[in-house]
This record gives sequence, C-alpha cells and structure tokens, in this order.
Amino acid sequence: MAPAPGRRRRLPLAERHEEILHAATELIAAQGFKGVTLEAFAKTCGMTKAGLLHHFRSREDLLIAILQRRDELDLTTVIGHLQPTPDPAAARAALTGLVRRNHSQRSLVQLYTVLAAEALDPAHPAHTFFHTRLRGSRDALEHYLLAWHPRPGLAAVELLAFLDGLQLNWLRDPGIDYFAQWEAFADRFFAAC
Repeated sequence: MAPAPGRRRRLPLAERHEEILHAATELIAAQGFKGVTLEAFAKTCGMTKAGLLHHFRSREDLLIAILQRRDELDLTTVIGHLQPTPDPAAARAALTGLVRRNHSQRSLVQLYTVLAAEALDPAHPAHTFFHTRLRGSRDALEHYLLAWHPRPGLAAVELLAFLDGLQLNWLRDPGIDYFAQWEAFADRFFAAC
C-alpha cells in the first residue's frame, strides 16, 4: 500500500526500491501497464516523478525491474532453490507451479510479452535484458529442470517455445483454457522421455 500523500519518509535504498516495485506491480495488476505514466507510478508509490527517476531512469527501466523482481519471486515461490530434478514427474510439478502462477498474473504476463516483442529491436532499452533472460532460462531448464532428459538443450527450447506461444495466444483469446492446454502439452512432453 502506498504511503499517505505528502508524508515523506526516509528509507534505506534497497527498502525504497522494493517498496516502489511492489506498488508499481500492484498498479499494473490493477490497471494493466499500457498508458501508465511515470507520474502514475510515482503517485502510487507516494513519490514525485523526480523522486521516482532517482531510482529508475525511465518507465522502461522500472518495467524491466518489475519483470526481474517477478522472475526472482517465481524462482523462490515456485521452484525454490535450483537443484536438478531427478525425474520427469518432479520437473512437471515444478513447471506446473510456474504455469499456475503465470495464469494468476495476466497483467504481468502481458507486460512481459509486449516488452519482449518491443525489445527485439537492438536499440530498445530492454533488448539486453530479454537476451540475457532467454539464455538464463534455457540454461536453468537444461541444467536443473530437464537434466534427466536425454536431450535437455533441445527440450528446453521446445518447452520455452510452447510456453511463450501459449501465453501469447491466451492473451489474444482469454477463452483459451490456459491450464488445460498446458496439461495436454505436458502429458505428451513428459511421457516422451
């Protein structure tokens, strides 16, 4: 919850940073991200635009920080500490938790999808973030969740392609049963090993 307007509080940098990310994430969850200005983010955080720019250089930097925070929370909430999963059932359970979490965060999934598409342009401020994130996601899948797979690198790319495609189609058509589609894919994907 945002602090009372006009009431200034001194907080350690890391605590203020976390407070901003939390408030901005709640704003996106409530209103979506399209058209949310830096001023609106600042107001939600109980700050001025100049104060917010002290912590984040631009709206894009703030959005990227929100996505990074989401990734960290996903990792700790759904997967816990990364250790190689011993078998397909354990990997499927971990990934099903991630799918359930994404299903409950439609606005953040949309933010990720839109920024990922925009960031295909090498000049986009999030280009490096998404390039690095893809490499990290593939490595994590290959070495931890799919280490038991006979071809973990290929399986990681296939899994990411399915999940990204499912998210994109679900955003376009909310009538798609997101979880049923995951279950049908997972039945085939994990049975093939």
